[in-house]
Amino acid sequence: MKYFAPIALVVSVLLALPAPASAQQAASSSTQIKAEAYYYFCLGRLDERNARIESAIDNYDRAAELDPEAGYPHVALAELYDKLRRTELALQKAKRAIELDPDIAAAHRILGRTYFSMLRNGAAGEVEQLAVQAFQETVRLEPGDVESRSNLARLLIVTRRADEATVHLEEIVRLVPSAYYEMFLLAKVRQAEGETEAAIGLLKQSLAVEPRQAEAREMLLPLLMAEQRYREIADVYQGAVELVPGDLDSRIRLADALANDGQLEAAAREFQVILQEDPKNVFALIGLGMVRRDLMELAEAERLLRQALAMQPTHVLGQYTLAGVYEQKRAFEQAAAEWMKLIELPDESAEAPQRKAEYWAHLGFAHEQLGRLDKSVAAFAKARELSDGDERFETFYIQGLLAAEQPDEALRAIEEVLETNPDVDRFKILKARALDSRGDHDKAVEMVLELSAQSPDDERLAQGVIEIYLQQKRYADTEVFIRRRLVETPDSVNLRFQLAAALERQKKFDEAEAQFEKILETEPDSASALNYLGYMLADQDRRLEESLEYVKRAVAQDPYNGAYLDSLGWVYFKMGELDLAEESLLKAIDSLRLTGVVYDHLGDLYFRKGNREQAIEFWRKALEQDDDELEKNEVAQKIERATSTP
Repeated sequence: MKYFAPIALVVSVLLALPAPASAQQAASSSTQIKAEAYYYFCLGRLDERNARIESAIDNYDRAAELDPEAGYPHVALAELYDKLRRTELALQKAKRAIELDPDIAAAHRILGRTYFSMLRNGAAGEVEQLAVQAFQETVRLEPGDVESRSNLARLLIVTRRADEATVHLEEIVRLVPSAYYEMFLLAKVRQAEGETEAAIGLLKQSLAVEPRQAEAREMLLPLLMAEQRYREIADVYQGAVELVPGDLDSRIRLADALANDGQLEAAAREFQVILQEDPKNVFALIGLGMVRRDLMELAEAERLLRQALAMQPTHVLGQYTLAGVYEQKRAFEQAAAEWMKLIELPDESAEAPQRKAEYWAHLGFAHEQLGRLDKSVAAFAKARELSDGDERFETFYIQGLLAAEQPDEALRAIEEVLETNPDVDRFKILKARALDSRGDHDKAVEMVLELSAQSPDDERLAQGVIEIYLQQKRYADTEVFIRRRLVETPDSVNLRFQLAAALERQKKFDEAEAQFEKILETEPDSASALNYLGYMLADQDRRLEESLEYVKRAVAQDPYNGAYLDSLGWVYFKMGELDLAEESLLKAIDSLRLTGVVYDHLGDLYFRKGNREQAIEFWRKALEQDDDELEKNEVAQKIERATSTP
């Protein structure tokens, strides 16, 4: 411990020194006065430290009286009055100190702090500028005063002097790399200037220093969300969860971010942790249900969502997700029921019409899949009405009319839309489809070819041509058209798939196989290509083991897809695995009730199993469907042979 002589002793020694003559006597007297003033100043410090406030004030005043040219006693009084919230006296003493010595940084600092405090308490007018000036002087005199520099930067931000504020904030961060709040302020300036990436970097840096900053986290998250940077969002919430493990809200948001980033298993683990703590947490049940849906674990997704809705029957997101799960399962009857529940839920918000339009459109698709085409058109009409001219819903309505074989109604609707939207190509393509459905085949082809020629790089228009050609079973023309397009866009997977399909329909199987293999070279998990190639091979009784592997890979990606299940059943049939074939084909029927090919396959299966009556029943059902893919003459011949054979 260092030893210092008592102040009183020092002063008494000074006073006891022998007095020199003349000028020396005057200098000695001045020194004695200054020493005595400093003595009272030191007494004031001791009194202040020991909470003897009035005595401290008296001693500071005495020091100021003894040494009227000294600024430091006034600074001490200003600091004390500031602590006591005696604002006017604090300002008075700080100003007096500056009058005596303009370069006393402490006095400018007190002025700045006092004005700053006044601003926080609602003061206005010139106080703001006075505070800025006081802090500017403080920083000029003491460049390392981080607190004053920070306060100055905040004031400059408020007074819209962002460039000046930036200079001070950058200097603080340079001087003090752990100055997290100043990083946050600098991030706000950067964001206001449109420098979003710089703002994000500063906010991350700030949170790395002090993870408990709710303000910085709340600013960072919307910036990341706007750019859908879900991995970084997950990192932010991971930090919050590590800080407060019991914060279930942050954990829910972490799980949601992980799911949006595609980290489904990690998201599932977080939701499960929440449900262990709170088994009735509806948000976690719905979130986990959505993850299971994305993992194609649809039965588990349904269970979780139903559990959540049992607790909150009108939870819109839960209901919406459950309806979507039924769509993925191709359980369209149940899907329709759920969409109807959503339609009937009260909703007085401004967004209600658009949301209801979505629900009606989904209901229309469900009815269409179930063969209830009149109900489908009615639902699409309601969606169209609620959407107030939204092109998507106009399109759904027109497509619904075409599916219901009402081409004249479709044409009327298209002409109405084209009056207000004459340049929208999708409606021109729909017009061509409607003309084709009405029997104007040449006009339809001419129309789509002209559209496609005007915009040769537009793949949607090319698809319009392909659809018309396929509808007319002009497979050779389809092939020629696609090959020309592929010269310009050789990387188009969609065009290559359509080419392979056109080749298969012309029985150019080797060429079709080569095209599918090209697709799988670039997209080895393309479920549609895997399914088509596997089915094509099986249909020709070629490489059945390889065919089975292709189709299994497609089914693994979408286990409720009726087309894939039909392919799987057909491969098993070709392999002689009749029970496995039956299992897959019966599952396929659930979602392909209007598809004649599946009934035909079941007829073949039951005939081979020796159940002639059931085979005939399914073949007859096949003929009842409006299915262009079905070779109806062949099916009719099967029925004839089966009925005529004893």
